Amino acid sequence: MDVLLINPPAAQGVAMVREGRCMQRAGAWTAVWAPISLATIAAVLASAGFKCHLADCIIEGLDTPRLLSRFQRLRPKLAVINTATPSIVSDLALAHDLKQAFPGIVTLAIGIHVTALPEASLALAPALDAVVRGEPELTIAEAAERVRQGLGLEKLAGLSLRQADTVVHAPDREPAELDRLPFPAWDLCRRELYRMPLRDRPFLLVATSRGCPYTCDFCADATYYGKALRLKSPERIVKELFWIKTKFGITDFLFWAESFTLRREWTLSVADAIIASGLKLDWVCNSRGDHATPEVLGKLKAAGCWMIGFGLESGSQKMLDLMGKRATVAEHRQAVLAAKAAGLMTTAHLVLGFPGETPATIQETIAFAASLPLDFVQFYCAVPFPGSQLYRRAKAEGWIITDDWSRFEQNFSVLDLPELKAAEVMAWRRKAYRSFYLRPRRILQAVRQNPTPAGLFNLLRMSAQFRDWIA
Repeated sequence: MDVLLINPPAAQGVAMVREGRCMQRAGAWTAVWAPISLATIAAVLASAGFKCHLADCIIEGLDTPRLLSRFQRLRPKLAVINTATPSIVSDLALAHDLKQAFPGIVTLAIGIHVTALPEASLALAPALDAVVRGEPELTIAEAAERVRQGLGLEKLAGLSLRQADTVVHAPDREPAELDRLPFPAWDLCRRELYRMPLRDRPFLLVATSRGCPYTCDFCADATYYGKALRLKSPERIVKELFWIKTKFGITDFLFWAESFTLRREWTLSVADAIIASGLKLDWVCNSRGDHATPEVLGKLKAAGCWMIGFGLESGSQKMLDLMGKRATVAEHRQAVLAAKAAGLMTTAHLVLGFPGETPATIQETIAFAASLPLDFVQFYCAVPFPGSQLYRRAKAEGWIITDDWSRFEQNFSVLDLPELKAAEVMAWRRKAYRSFYLRPRRILQAVRQNPTPAGLFNLLRMSAQFRDWIA
């Protein structure tokens, strides 16, 4: 049986920034999240004898007619549609197009947004048969088997299903054992299109863990993967790295996790396993600032890590406390200094416009960023993504100024707060970018980091994105 796995075409005017705390942290790497999710589903289905076809329309530049044309000679019985909050309307509209092109096809949607708002998602798309709540692999594998046998999807754990005029929610599904999931079916992807920022080399993503025990109010990821931290074994991670390098010749990686350093002993064990394997790899990861000790950072560097991203969120202790970050500005400063001492490039992710924010706290954040030896900074508007505590609170307080989901991404503020209006937050964000990147010292540093013609070309390309940020 043929199964379609689709990251839908980007709707005109919609910035494709994926929601969730970790996903929004990845910046230029967000484009690879959808294919690893779909490629892992494909690998699970392939092991059960299904024929999978994967299309990442955004990275491949496919519109809907070209997407359907690619599959016109097939007779698929099941389609899985990846979704995100900013593009949710156009993502779910694809279900109608698929039904028109392939009569009788069963359509499922995955993602944080549909997990958080299953009834609203199904109401938005009459052609959508069901929503997969939470991590999708095992639910979709069972759904595919039922479709193959001509059975219905009723009472299938992890699904919210349309039945007549109501939506029926089956029980939640138990989370997967990560070491038992197969390697992603990267052979189905156009791997050459995924390029490592700064280095402009092909890279792939290795998901090292799922779940996070922390409860930051702006984060929606627990809706999808839960709060319990689940870790792949160091041996499994090294096997996956070896397999990718051997099969595809790729040696650049992004280690994908809520935070790669949540459990110190495991982090050190992963680094030791990579070193012991003899693999020569270059990789980047993310971290909470309060877990980034000199010992850990030094070991990451020795294992091939060259850049680390920190979710610093704010330079104001008041704002960190309001966000539920459970960390201090001092810890964040020490983490950045320790990372630079270990020889790592550093990037920081900062959120502006969270409830309680004032011009004074934003100025603290801007000054904090400028005071640190950071290589890159991304300033985000606080977005009330469905599934987050911020969304629930903002809905209750009446702070959300639009029901246009395409505005729910980090380039925009959709919150009119008592202290700051949305337009003010966006103006402060532009000022923050200019303050950090237009310093003569920072410009000179960027040129020194990219001394080759190819590096300078890549720098110019990134500068174009920077112009978009401050426009």
